[in-house]
Amino acid sequence: MYRDLVFAGRMLLRRPVFTLAAVATLGLGIGATTAIFSTVNAALLRPLPFPRSEDLFTLRTTITTGRVTSGLVASVELEPLNRASGAILHATGSVASSDTILDDPTHPLQINITGATPDFFETFGLPMVVGRGFVRDEYVEGAPTVIVLSSHLWRSAFGGNPHIVGRPIRLSPGLLTVVGVAAPELDAVSGADAWWNYVSGPKSLGHIFDGYMRIRPGASPHAVQDELTTVAEQLGREFPVFNANREYVARPLIDSIVGDLKPTLIMALGATVLLLVLACVNVTNLLLARGAVRAREVAIRAALGAGHGRIIRQLLTESLLLSIIGATAGWMLAAVGVRVLLAAGGSRLPRLDRVPFDWHVLLFSIVVTMMTGVLVGFMPALRLLATDIKTLMNDGGRTASGGRRTHRALGTMIVAEIALALVIVAGAGWLVRNFQNLQSSRPGFSSERRLVFDMLLPVARYSQAARIDAWTRELLDRVSAIRGVQAVGSGSSLPLRVERDSTANVTIAGEPEQAYPPAARWRSVTPGWFEAMGVQLEAGRSFTRDDRPESAPVVIVNESFVQRYLKGTDPLRRRLVMPMFATKTTLPPEVPIIGVVNDVKYASMREPPESAFYTTQMPSAFRRQTVVVATSLADPSTLVPTIRSEVHKMDPLIPIEFDLFRDVVSSSLSRQRLAMILMTIFGLAALTLAAVGIYGVIVYAVAQRLGEMATRMALGATPRHIFWLVVKQGRALAVVGILLGLALAYSVGRLVTNQLFEVSTADPWVLGSATALVIGITAVAMLIPALRASAVDPAHMLRSE
Repeated sequence: MYRDLVFAGRMLLRRPVFTLAAVATLGLGIGATTAIFSTVNAALLRPLPFPRSEDLFTLRTTITTGRVTSGLVASVELEPLNRASGAILHATGSVASSDTILDDPTHPLQINITGATPDFFETFGLPMVVGRGFVRDEYVEGAPTVIVLSSHLWRSAFGGNPHIVGRPIRLSPGLLTVVGVAAPELDAVSGADAWWNYVSGPKSLGHIFDGYMRIRPGASPHAVQDELTTVAEQLGREFPVFNANREYVARPLIDSIVGDLKPTLIMALGATVLLLVLACVNVTNLLLARGAVRAREVAIRAALGAGHGRIIRQLLTESLLLSIIGATAGWMLAAVGVRVLLAAGGSRLPRLDRVPFDWHVLLFSIVVTMMTGVLVGFMPALRLLATDIKTLMNDGGRTASGGRRTHRALGTMIVAEIALALVIVAGAGWLVRNFQNLQSSRPGFSSERRLVFDMLLPVARYSQAARIDAWTRELLDRVSAIRGVQAVGSGSSLPLRVERDSTANVTIAGEPEQAYPPAARWRSVTPGWFEAMGVQLEAGRSFTRDDRPESAPVVIVNESFVQRYLKGTDPLRRRLVMPMFATKTTLPPEVPIIGVVNDVKYASMREPPESAFYTTQMPSAFRRQTVVVATSLADPSTLVPTIRSEVHKMDPLIPIEFDLFRDVVSSSLSRQRLAMILMTIFGLAALTLAAVGIYGVIVYAVAQRLGEMATRMALGATPRHIFWLVVKQGRALAVVGILLGLALAYSVGRLVTNQLFEVSTADPWVLGSATALVIGITAVAMLIPALRASAVDPAHMLRSE
């Protein structure tokens, strides 16, 4: 084996151009595949940092009849799962992150503090860094509120003080005693800075919790689902209004954390595998052509007694050595590629803050390298195995070296290269089209020249509705008076950043009472919010300053609400019975609909808008304020110092976080943008490899037929005739490759079409553009050899023959 390696190394050094081309091609294929696999490993394959993480699931609910629901779970849906003694070990929840403030007069700090139900920390199974978690006695009515700090807040705000347990901390609700510090691994699940013991009755029907569940070791998916179904059916019978037709939806915790990044990475990995196959085909072409040239050498070795097995082993050793050198270059390329990927925004994606090159990646790279070496050397070795020594000796001459079998094999490789390149380029086209469609889709609002800022009013100083309303009105008046501000409004939530989007049941006044009342998204906004957001009023009027908390409530609905619940009627003549405005002494009022606005995409740019209604009558929601400012200025960020100054004139202890609205929208498309960029890079690489491969094969084919072409020219053929002779030879292969590539692209497209937004696998723009690019690259690759062939000197060529 050592002698084979030494000889293989000598042979590769004798042909530096060939070796460099093969190593660069394999390095590109192996490097791209390794880089993407390392991100797949980091995001999808690397276990979560919890004991038996495969037993952890997120828990949501859905209504099978299609009624709008938040998807969150209620206390009444968690308790029965904890009482069950079957496949489920723990079921717990956390209230959607609620902002509060560390009330330090010299350094006010806005943090996310999350309410946790019993067994929250036990579900994840991690030991506390300091202290303890919550105990059952802290979940009874009247128990004091205590707090568990996250590891990062403990270190950043309290210097990692090991004596923090038992210390009272002043938050906006008051003094809370620290009982523990959570493990840093919990940051992978929650963005919370701290947790407090959320006390709610076991029969509470409010769907406010993100649910989590740990199953017993070894429990089967079937047993888990049976238990969830049984509990859901029991709750449906006990609480028919809220829980009829409601079922649990359990997902592995890692899938919920990664979200829609998973299909993006899988598509990218599939594309790199195709790119690697294309690289293998390219190098196989080079080895086939080089093997034909070396036929005389091989024939002499066979005549001297070397058997087929010995010769094949030598050829495979050369191809494996090429793969190893290519893999070395590929590893360096992969390391650079991962750094570029993280710098381009990948580090902000879930689980990609760190992409280790661990033993999984090393093993994958070794396997890919070995498989690549065998694949690229297999066809040349197989062709040799099917040829006897006599044929090798007879074909050892110069003109015989390009035998029919070699030409057929090379033609097959060209067809494969063109087909694979077309599939990869079409994939890039689909993702470009997907991103364009998402960007150009109508979200129902305008993000250009909009500034967003978030604040939290401390409950200690802003507990009364009248004070909150007065503060909000003064803030909006001050901001609207700033030069360049066109409109300003505040809301309980912001599109594409839906931490606080709520759902409520309503009844249409005058219609028969339904067993299951309609549900819709409920959003609280101030006057001016629709104008600041660029939301269009379709009918009626918008909110005005006269729509105050103490005035009679009014409501505005969106177009989806009208189409779903008020179809065929005039919405401005309808009223909604709204239980949220009832008091202890009054019945739910009938609230008039005063306007209809266009639909707004809230969850994502690709999901259709849901039925929604807007009110101004919940001032307590405006302790947490998301203010939108529309401006005539080209750069909205220039307003930041002035707005900050105005807010601090009103209250210097309120921290503010600013963002450009267009950045919020852009961030919501970060995964689609990443997928588009990756596939575009792979598409360009595929085109480059295909062009180089086709060029190399055509050059070789022309070189083998130069004598024939010189004879044709001596007998009267014109240079133009020779040019078209070469072009026709490549054109037939290109047509077959393109037809095969289109068929493969359509088949592959059907597998990924559900990940695309308004993009068809048969999109003529995508397939047409991909075909045109591949035809162009193929034409260029054939043009240079054809021109050289047409310029050959027949007299000189015939003399050399």
